[in-house]
Amino acid sequence: MTSPTALAGPRHACVIGAGIVGAATAHALAERGWRVTLVDAHAQPGRGESLGNGAQLSYSYVEPLATPDALKNLPKWLLLPDSPLRWRPQPRFSHARWLSEFVAACQWPTVRRTSEQLLSLAAESRRTLHRWLAGLPGSAEATRHTQTGKLVIYRKPEALAGVQRQIEWQRAWGCAQAIVGADEVRRLEPALAATGGGPIAFGVWTATEEVIDAARLAVLLAQASGAALRLGRPVQRLVRDAAGRVVAAELAGGERIEADAIVMAAGPATVQLLKPLGARPPIEPIKGYSVSLPIVDDAAAPRVSITDNGRKLVHARLGDRLRVAGFAELIGMSRVLPPARIEALCQAVRETFPGACSFDDPQPWTGLRPATPSGRPQVGATRWPGLWLNAGHGALGLTLSCGSASLLADLMEGREPAVDPTAFRVTG
Repeated sequence: MTSPTALAGPRHACVIGAGIVGAATAHALAERGWRVTLVDAHAQPGRGESLGNGAQLSYSYVEPLATPDALKNLPKWLLLPDSPLRWRPQPRFSHARWLSEFVAACQWPTVRRTSEQLLSLAAESRRTLHRWLAGLPGSAEATRHTQTGKLVIYRKPEALAGVQRQIEWQRAWGCAQAIVGADEVRRLEPALAATGGGPIAFGVWTATEEVIDAARLAVLLAQASGAALRLGRPVQRLVRDAAGRVVAAELAGGERIEADAIVMAAGPATVQLLKPLGARPPIEPIKGYSVSLPIVDDAAAPRVSITDNGRKLVHARLGDRLRVAGFAELIGMSRVLPPARIEALCQAVRETFPGACSFDDPQPWTGLRPATPSGRPQVGATRWPGLWLNAGHGALGLTLSCGSASLLADLMEGREPAVDPTAFRVTG
């Protein structure tokens, strides 16, 4: 079935945003025969929200943030000084609308439906990424891509029943996960033998999960796409013709890039760039933090990916560094790096993997994850002819990037996509 908004190729697309989502979009379009121009305000691909993210490809862990459990714990989280979640009210109608839709999504039927849709997109993302990497010699080394598996550790035994239900439900969607006892956790990851932060009650082991450096992957895909790069050139505005079609992106300095299709994949900047058109996509920035620490004791550092469920922190090994990432702050567009947040990440590594890392050069980072209330990214045509959207992935930008890029490219060509596009249609 061909979409009435689809464009027959070959055509020229201008993709705005060279993070992992934008770079993947450029590559997906290029392999379908499109000529692509890739634009970003940074001097290199992957230097914004992709630079220091958690690095985990979590294909089996896509449950949205909006759940009844999250809503129940929200008051407690907001009162704790070291809470993994923070919220600062914003004096904007769009912020209030986002919160209202978030609360409405915190129902188990909605969570299950959203999880099914995200699992489908994640599976397509895995297939697409593996196909791309297989065609790029040396890509595993260049991107630090490994399939080491993932352990989620739980410190409270009472969480077991809920986790068992979730794993049983996800099995029907192809997720091969197993609950393991504390001894098996330490066998799978010996570096957890000395962990602090309380005893480990049990874990969830997923052998197929992977790790990759999102920033390096963005560079690789941007280069492999053959796109014309306009880097260090922020977009000032989108240009429409007399009929209302979006026909160009105007960059700082006055350069105008005309194209048959303009694709917005600019992360949290997407909302501001669309505002002059009257567009109001339900996307809010959720701030996160990470540190990348030099490994000084190989045996004390984890080999597999670790998610500490109680602390809401992820640990991923990238070559000779350990990246730990976490926290979710709904506080606007602030990119301030509070020392307390960075110290909390470092302290978690000291306690969980004592002696593994040096803290002399922690490489702190913060990024703004563009999130929808439901957790589903918005992928597809907008109500303005010529303008397409691929944004709102939240904390799953890396995991879903290749799948959403493939989905969008299929829609732009009028092909039948591998996943149902209605779940990710553009609103606002």
